Amino acid sequence: MYCDEEFLLRLETDTVHGLVAGAAGDGPPTVRDDKVDAVFAWSPRARVLALGSGVPDPGPVPGPEQEYAPGETPRVLVRLSKALGRGSDAIEGGPCFVFPEQLAAGTPGPLPVIVSDTAGREVACRLIRPDNWEPDEWEELTRGEMGEWAMAVHDNGPVSICFSPARSTVAAEAGIWTRADFRGRRIAPAVVAAWSQRERRNKEVLFYSTTAANRASQSVARALGLVPLGWIWTVRRAGCQEGT
Repeated sequence: MYCDEEFLLRLETDTVHGLVAGAAGDGPPTVRDDKVDAVFAWSPRARVLALGSGVPDPGPVPGPEQEYAPGETPRVLVRLSKALGRGSDAIEGGPCFVFPEQLAAGTPGPLPVIVSDTAGREVACRLIRPDNWEPDEWEELTRGEMGEWAMAVHDNGPVSICFSPARSTVAAEAGIWTRADFRGRRIAPAVVAAWSQRERRNKEVLFYSTTAANRASQSVARALGLVPLGWIWTVRRAGCQEGT
């Protein structure tokens, strides 16, 4: 397990949003994600700022002027949003975590869980597709073309899915969805744990992040004993809706 906070924050930012390193001493790296104007990841001992193409450098990242405070909007992004003619509603953030080598032991989930091995893919092809998945995306997922996955199944359909919406050669970010009528039953932790066992074979580092308001998602991280890393903040690009 890597323990350098700046390395991990940079790795997660690159995995989720894509980074292009700037020339030495030539300002922050560029973020490839066209849905954001900036990404700022920070922790008690590290700061990583990346800017969208053409976005002006907002100046120094928080240091002595603002100590790390989970949930407190970084002033560097307030300055940037103002410079772009935007308001504070364009800034969003939430905690991020790293999977430990061994997850906290927990009770098994109440439903059977299939994973993206040969047997699981065969079963998934016969499941009823959830309404929130487009047909082509569902086929890519079940064939394993979107990374490893795990699903809790009920009545011939998945009610909770964990997969790898963002991944690189060395890292992957967990993405978790649970059907509304099955939330609060401790299904998601079992599914995320099963996903991590599959993806751990391929990646050196596994990440999990969520939003400040998503208490249910944060409870999954606590149930699994994920290691808090810091917070990742973004400034949404104009015209991009929250959560897209």
